[in-house]
Amino acid sequence: MRKALAILLLTLATSLPALALQPAAAEAAVTPTRAERRVLGAINIVRAAHDLAPLRFRPSLVRAARAHARDMAGRDVLTHLSDNGWTVGTRVRYFGYTTDGCTFWKAGENIACAQVGSGFATSRAIVSLWMDSPDHREVLLTRSFRDIGVGIRLSGDGWRYFTVDLGRRID
Repeated sequence: MRKALAILLLTLATSLPALALQPAAAEAAVTPTRAERRVLGAINIVRAAHDLAPLRFRPSLVRAARAHARDMAGRDVLTHLSDNGWTVGTRVRYFGYTTDGCTFWKAGENIACAQVGSGFATSRAIVSLWMDSPDHREVLLTRSFRDIGVGIRLSGDGWRYFTVDLGRRID
């Protein structure tokens, strides 16, 4: 049963060895939505306040985050596991954020959902809630992250699902 305000926040940050997955799509251009840009803006304001480098959109991470937000909204569930059982690491590699040729590779993810109209379904509110959670805060303030993808999807019953996938690749 859902409460008027039901926000479940989970996090996963992983450093994984290279896996041999072929990406589904190349690093073709992706245009972030206004809402996705707002999430990035709110996160970068927080990172600047902590003397951290700003994050930049990476098309592969945007595609991965959008796919996961869509999957969660379609199933009406908040989880780091895709319907097919993929974790964030598997998912971002599938969408092109590969480990090929890297000396360092790291990925992390924050997810959330909030009922539209509750005041908590905005980009700023979600980032603020993540910052109030030690695990989510740690992901957003990970010094090594430089890349981000944001996905936001509305479910059929009026819940907004947010996914941010963060990463860093060093060749």
